[in-house]
Amino acid sequence: MKIKPISISRRQFLKGESQKKRNDLDRLNPNWPTKRVAKFILRYLEKKSPIYHPPKVDEIPPVLPTSNSTQTLRNVNWDMGAARHLLCRTMFGPKYPEIKEASENPLETELSSILSTVSLPDPPGEWVYEPAPQWDALTGEEIQELIDQYREWMWDLRYWWMKGMMRNPINIQEMITLFWHNYFATAQSKVFYPQAMYQQNSVFRQFGLGNFKDLLRQVTFGPAMMIWLDIHRSKRNEPNENFARELLELFTMGVDNYSQNDIVEAARAFTGYRTNGVETNYSFEEAAGSGWWWDEWHDFDSKTFLGQTGHWNGDDIINIIMEQDATAVHICTRLYKWFVYQNVDETVVNEMADILRNNDYNIATVLYFLFSTEHFYDENFRGADIQNPLTLMQGLIRKCGMEEFHFSLYYFIHSQEFLGMLPLEPPDVSGWPGYRSWINSITLPVRKVQASSVITGQSPWGNFDVTTNVRALAQSMYDQNEEGYASEQIVRKLGFLFFGNPLSENLEGRMLSVLLDGAEPYDWAINAPPNNPQWDRMRDLMVYIMRVPEFQLS
Repeated sequence: MKIKPISISRRQFLKGESQKKRNDLDRLNPNWPTKRVAKFILRYLEKKSPIYHPPKVDEIPPVLPTSNSTQTLRNVNWDMGAARHLLCRTMFGPKYPEIKEASENPLETELSSILSTVSLPDPPGEWVYEPAPQWDALTGEEIQELIDQYREWMWDLRYWWMKGMMRNPINIQEMITLFWHNYFATAQSKVFYPQAMYQQNSVFRQFGLGNFKDLLRQVTFGPAMMIWLDIHRSKRNEPNENFARELLELFTMGVDNYSQNDIVEAARAFTGYRTNGVETNYSFEEAAGSGWWWDEWHDFDSKTFLGQTGHWNGDDIINIIMEQDATAVHICTRLYKWFVYQNVDETVVNEMADILRNNDYNIATVLYFLFSTEHFYDENFRGADIQNPLTLMQGLIRKCGMEEFHFSLYYFIHSQEFLGMLPLEPPDVSGWPGYRSWINSITLPVRKVQASSVITGQSPWGNFDVTTNVRALAQSMYDQNEEGYASEQIVRKLGFLFFGNPLSENLEGRMLSVLLDGAEPYDWAINAPPNNPQWDRMRDLMVYIMRVPEFQLS
């Protein structure tokens, strides 16, 4: 299932070209949903430019000189910097007033709010409830029309989710949904049904902070995963090992904690499950499959998995896996890499794993612990992570107060395509590699241009009339009771908002120079009328901020 990244030149990239060999098409099932329909889908995708996935950079992040103390963060350390770090790692685009307010509340209050359960958003359309069609009854023209319709729905789904990211409240729901999407990486190009992708997204929202075993069952026996890793193709006399292998390696135990025979036996247990793309033959109440397909194709014989022998089905395999110590360590390792740093502190991860086991694998509990530790807030972790494209762009839009503006679907989607993180289309089952892979000679210029477009309204992927209200942004940061001229305050606070690390004296000076353009600090008035040229200079300053290396970090 691991797909080699597409290697292209900058010219090919900008023209939407690629090599003749489409590696991303190799994973398609030639019989899904039917052999006839599969041919239509393949011809359709062959005409489309491949989705750009930045090549993985095999670079081990440096070990940072940080404390591994998991003692509760002392009140004296809970300040604006700590609040910014927490909000930037758990949501998209916290604004300056929100950070300030968070720092004035007790840490426990903020964590309770961030990790609280929020209601599910309204779906992107009634189409999410559409049943699977009877493909054999459709003409070729009707099949093509439905493929086109599914494509439109998938774009709607992406747009809906990306709007949710930039409009997220002070809550982890959107970020944890993205985390699980990367954890259980599933791509629409193979799944095909947008209804299935929506179902999976909803599962991440409903179960993402609860019991991991419940989440794993919901994902495993949902139509998207059944299709993506070929569970629905697995029969008693032809067990498919794709899901069993990734279940052990990527989703639960990690490498070196199981044998090839365990994969073989687990694959036998996951035979007989079936989906039509929208519904499955699995019953969560009965914890088993049903119907003629189950009766005919499930392997009911005895199996030996991780040293335990019985007539196991898929649920039994999951139960056995959840008894293994390695499972909690693996889950916590992935959580740590996403929320803290790519180079793992094993002492902290092992303590997280103990907490996870002792609290019935409740994800919110282990995150509450992690976000309460001195370790998480170590200053060397601040600005040590490269922002992924969604955090970069959706977060920027929110920080700039543009979250309610209606961006065109083309702008939204294609900007992420070129940045290398199109939602619902990860490169392979491993998800996006992240960290240094986000930055290369192709993506860095695009990241700068795309970020600047939020300020200027000009983008290669479409211009728009509304731009950042820099006057309102500045006024939201100014405090007349604070020391310093308004211009100096705004420079410091913009640096604080957009950079993960404190401003150096040199960078602060350069930023102030851009803002003042030869004027004195006292000549810049916070209440200047909207048509005052100083606001043009502030816009110039923000474009400058988007172009400096520090902006890429979180």
